[in-house]
Amino acid sequence: MSIRVMLGACGVAAGVCGLSGMASAQSELYISEYKYQDAQMSAVRTDGTSPRTMFSLSPSLWLPIGIAYRPSTGRLLWMDSAGASDVMSATTTGASQQTLATVPGFCKGVSLDAQGRIYFGSDNTVQRVNADGTGRVVLFTSVSPYPVGAPYVDATNGHVYFGDDGEIKRINLDGTNLKVVIHGISQARAIGLDIASSRIYWIDADTISDYIGRARLDDTQFTVLIDGSPSVVQSSGLIDFVVHPAGNAIYFADDLVDEVYKANLAGAGKQVIFASVSDRSPSGLSLDTGAITQSLHDVDHNGIADDVDIAGGAADCDNNGVPDRAQIKPCEQLNLLLDSGSNAAISNGHAIGSVSQWQMLQPFDVPGGGWDIDRIGLDGFTVNYHDGSGMDVALFPDDGSGQYPDETSAPIAATVMNFRFNINKVNWQYAPLKATLAPGRYWVRVVAHVPAVYQSSPNRGFTGLGAWARTGSGSYVSVPPMALRLIDDLACPADFNGDGFVNGNDYDEFASAFDVADLAADFNHDGFVNGDDYDAFAEHFDAGC
Repeated sequence: MSIRVMLGACGVAAGVCGLSGMASAQSELYISEYKYQDAQMSAVRTDGTSPRTMFSLSPSLWLPIGIAYRPSTGRLLWMDSAGASDVMSATTTGASQQTLATVPGFCKGVSLDAQGRIYFGSDNTVQRVNADGTGRVVLFTSVSPYPVGAPYVDATNGHVYFGDDGEIKRINLDGTNLKVVIHGISQARAIGLDIASSRIYWIDADTISDYIGRARLDDTQFTVLIDGSPSVVQSSGLIDFVVHPAGNAIYFADDLVDEVYKANLAGAGKQVIFASVSDRSPSGLSLDTGAITQSLHDVDHNGIADDVDIAGGAADCDNNGVPDRAQIKPCEQLNLLLDSGSNAAISNGHAIGSVSQWQMLQPFDVPGGGWDIDRIGLDGFTVNYHDGSGMDVALFPDDGSGQYPDETSAPIAATVMNFRFNINKVNWQYAPLKATLAPGRYWVRVVAHVPAVYQSSPNRGFTGLGAWARTGSGSYVSVPPMALRLIDDLACPADFNGDGFVNGNDYDEFASAFDVADLAADFNHDGFVNGDDYDAFAEHFDAGC
């Protein structure tokens, strides 16, 4: 029985209503299991052997949501939200159990800083109490009325990460210095970190999503690692996880099937390591060595914390906590040839894919002089990610009637795209689409790569020509314009210093960044600074673009 079913599934735009995960390491995984008047704490070795019951909880404490372990005291901490929300503590045998604090709201998750202070989500706030339960403070209050996700504390760098209003955000331990780290999240329920690799992980759980995702700390390389979205029907199952970089492992719980799994950091090798019995369901995970000690948050690799760099004047135009010099195109100014805008707020855009295998056909007119197009942008959201192959986007000429595209031959250009999961917010996604177009009418066709399964929704645009929605059977329906951008990248990629010229200055600047493994030299955007980047840069440099 799912907590989401028991407590009521969050609405599609309901922000984050979820539970937390702690990242730690070693041999045994602690598991909280909820059941009405019959909850318990259990454990299993990380290879799936030796499952055991640690201790049972009293009938009134039947909804433990998220757990943490503090090795220095040998105590488990968890939030119980069966009635009033109570911050609970006990040894791993259940001895000396105590209520540290009773706090307002429906609370979830616990995460600890180096002082043992306890951080948790309560309704639409992030709060903290001292290790003994005193001194409750509210660190963050969302502008949205919807619940925030369970917080994750990075004690090394003094940061608290949490899901809020379709984003993953970060604050300092005292609630200051708000940053937006990741966009395009539906409901970020739990968060994990691998600061050494500049990566963040999360569970996105909603009525349209149920996946473990990963991205770089600068919001690039968005990837769905483990996807349960196809099975989502009003309630998602992924409820908590632990990201353990040193062990190349992700441990995660699904309370729809009442199992705990293990996979590697790429999401592969998924295997069941624990199964709840007697109608119990897993609701929280923690490894027996407590919180993982993260590395210094130093994405630009200069040996100085990024917070210190930014406070000292290093540019951070997008306010994500990563200096601009460590990003490829921060706050990029687009040379837009066409921009229809996005009416994301209405959240009832156009359908792509199942159930009727919808397609979108959007016309646009190229004026005299023609256009050189390099990229296309679409705004919308994914409903069913499926295998990640997303949408096939193709450019066709008009058939001469002005009413339909000419699809009788190969497209002028084509690309593959995918949306993220956020509803009601503008979240443009871009892909290469190179074409030189003479004046006239053209059409963008958007088709699901696996139309019987994949489903997404491009948003409506504010301006532009009326479009066609076409079913898999070939029927046409007249619809408002689609949110569409066409972009001419005037700058050459090899103009590394952005001065408008391709010359030795670009080579020198690239070589300097390459020598210190600065991520600005990650020229092919694969997350590594290596010979592949040098080759890609040299190819553009030699051609002079």
